Amino acid sequence: MTPTRTRPCSLGLHHLAMVALVAAFTNEATAQNDPSGDRSTLSGFLSTFYTDAGGGSATKTNWVPSIAVSTPAYCSAIKGDTPVTFKAPGMTAVHALCWQQPTTGNPNRWGHDVDLCPDLKLDASGNGSFVLHADTFPNGPINLRLYAKDSGNKQDYCELQLFNQGGVVWNQGIPRMDPPAAQGMKLAFSDDFDGPLSIAGDKSGKYWTHWAGGDGSSWPFAENEGPHNPFGQLKGKLKNYLRIHASKPEGSRGMTGSLTPTHFTSKAPCYLECRFLAQNATGTWPGFWACAKRRADLGTNKGPCDEVDIIEAYGTNSKSGGIWTGYHVTTHFWGQPDPKWVTDKAKGPDGNPYAAHTMVTPMLLGGKSSWSTTFHTYGALLTPTVTSYFLDDIEVLRHPSGEISATEPFCFLVNLAIGGGGWNADLQRYGNQSDMWVDYIRVYQGVK
Repeated sequence: MTPTRTRPCSLGLHHLAMVALVAAFTNEATAQNDPSGDRSTLSGFLSTFYTDAGGGSATKTNWVPSIAVSTPAYCSAIKGDTPVTFKAPGMTAVHALCWQQPTTGNPNRWGHDVDLCPDLKLDASGNGSFVLHADTFPNGPINLRLYAKDSGNKQDYCELQLFNQGGVVWNQGIPRMDPPAAQGMKLAFSDDFDGPLSIAGDKSGKYWTHWAGGDGSSWPFAENEGPHNPFGQLKGKLKNYLRIHASKPEGSRGMTGSLTPTHFTSKAPCYLECRFLAQNATGTWPGFWACAKRRADLGTNKGPCDEVDIIEAYGTNSKSGGIWTGYHVTTHFWGQPDPKWVTDKAKGPDGNPYAAHTMVTPMLLGGKSSWSTTFHTYGALLTPTVTSYFLDDIEVLRHPSGEISATEPFCFLVNLAIGGGGWNADLQRYGNQSDMWVDYIRVYQGVK
């Protein structure tokens, strides 16, 4: 998984799309839409927090690390009515949001955003508190998002990752229905992580903790043995979730996790998908991806390879940029010439040139929530002729398959990288820790 630095184009957000993005983010939290930035409405308040598809802050703002949550602890488990206490020194206004499952009052099947305390006030020292009624929110992993501003141009954003031991069971586990993109294929691999984890650094388990392509994370990928094992499970009401926990103990380089199946590969035609939730913080880099030909068990990263990045999400809420709500999908053609359709800028059926990369903006698609707001499903269909990418069963990119993709076996990977590739991480606010929660992975195989 290699950082993609080209500026996105096909789903890039310009001014009008930015207004739509902010409105989408607050469509259920408030009935008002004020693109002018009037702080009297929630959408106006939030309008300065988002980047235009990663191209810079939406307005001239000064990002300062102000918000510090004291209870509950970051990355902790909660149940029932939970007091949330925090400080935001220097700030004058704050909002706290959390994604909720469909309710009687709002039956949208995708769920919706909720302003947890619309009248939330800070005292003169910047102290604030409210009660999270956790039983009315989804069971399992949830992300609370806090937004704070002062009376000028300073602002801050903080994501509080929690595991709700109570709450409402919603969209947990592998669906009974096969994904539309896998029509005509048979299930070849599935894991909802409800049973015991089978992970080993020596390839004796179901999953292997390393692969032959290198370690691109500045917090190194760790083994599953030792005092800082990044892999674990936490039980929801219905099932277990896989937890990849990144941490940086005092005096260490930090550690996080990457998994790839030890003895399983798929080959075009096939469909791969993963449902997960991760944190948007400076340096978080969750991903689900696949490599063709460069197999982990070959013990080498030499030779040509097609890398299919089904999702690369970059956490970028920092003083240099705001909240990056989009993520990348990319096909890399390593160690080989680009296909002719790339070099010739061949046009697809829609009349536009094919692209091997795009920025996906989930806040403008489907349920209109970002990759750190709630769980999403990320998939890729690989056939001898076509490679297609999906978000929640919505196609977001299609291009001709590379020669290696069309003929060689694929090995998938799921990981939470922290920094890397010249991209710095800063998770001190969160106690130098972050979680990636995986609900399930499944792979379908067609007739070879």
